Amino acid sequence: MGFFKAVFGGDKSSPPSRTIDSPKALAVGDIMKMEFSDQSIISAQTLKVTEQVFYDISAVENCKTVSVMEGVGRRIYISYSSVNPDRPLEVAISVLPETVFEVFNEGEFTAIFDEPDDTDHQLNRVEGELSGSTQDLIQGFVGDSYYQERTNEAYRSTKDCRKSDLEASDWSGFDYKLMVSDDREHAVRIEVYDGGRTDVYLIVYLPLNKVEEYWPASDT
Repeated sequence: MGFFKAVFGGDKSSPPSRTIDSPKALAVGDIMKMEFSDQSIISAQTLKVTEQVFYDISAVENCKTVSVMEGVGRRIYISYSSVNPDRPLEVAISVLPETVFEVFNEGEFTAIFDEPDDTDHQLNRVEGELSGSTQDLIQGFVGDSYYQERTNEAYRSTKDCRKSDLEASDWSGFDYKLMVSDDREHAVRIEVYDGGRTDVYLIVYLPLNKVEEYWPASDT
């Protein structure tokens, strides 16, 4: 643990106040070590929770905790997902429009917004060589083809809904769309907010054992 203390700070003299057995139990300051994986930017990396956001997406995911992780030069978003029960560890990266249109068919992607009443959109990865920076970023995060699984209004908050029920005013609404790959190992999450701001995330679903170890903040 001396390495983690040197890198991330903290006092290791205090005993851990809790154990972490799932991404759902993470809190700000916690650290997790990843196993080797196909996703080069997180493979065998150590990540620290710097902030958290909470989502009310559906009856199944009505207090979804998303931990914002740092330690690899960019933000990684870790959460627990119900999309693939065999691979519930959700790992996401945010991407800019230019990356989206380099990776996916632009016409298919824009149709998701231009034809909102159509809930059967499909999305395909484009063939061809990607730029080196894009390839490094998305390695292991993109499937070949996707179908639209969800489109609904959802809510987001910076207050922890795990601790107590939140007031309606604590939540911000947005349009939520989820495209899931045919093998259910990848997804594209789209969040559209008032004013037109649109956030796009590339998601990979992994088994929980891809996390090598957790360290609570009080033990780092």
